[in-house]
Amino acid sequence: MEQTQILLEILEELKLLTVNTKAEALLRFQDEFLKTELQTTMYASFDGERTLQEISDDIGCKKNTIQILAQKLVENDLVDIIPKGNSRIIKKSVSKIAIYYANKKLRDVSNG
Repeated sequence: MEQTQILLEILEELKLLTVNTKAEALLRFQDEFLKTELQTTMYASFDGERTLQEISDDIGCKKNTIQILAQKLVENDLVDIIPKGNSRIIKKSVSKIAIYYANKKLRDVSNG
């Protein structure tokens, strides 16, 4: 019974650390990649369901504009890509954002 309690306490601590890490990463992500209201709207539309063309139609934005943001996020491994026929579906990924900034922080520490 004591091991179970210790594991539960560790899990609770991990949740706290994860929440803080994700929150910090999301703020940094917004500052770095979502500098405009349109970029924020586009990112919010990456629901893992619609193609870039469908998102473009829904938010009234040129597909090329969405492709630029999507490609930047894909190149930095900040989103999930779901293949669908000849299209790719983009899906938000908080865990990838958290990992990106954790790795960036580690690189900064090791270089500094």
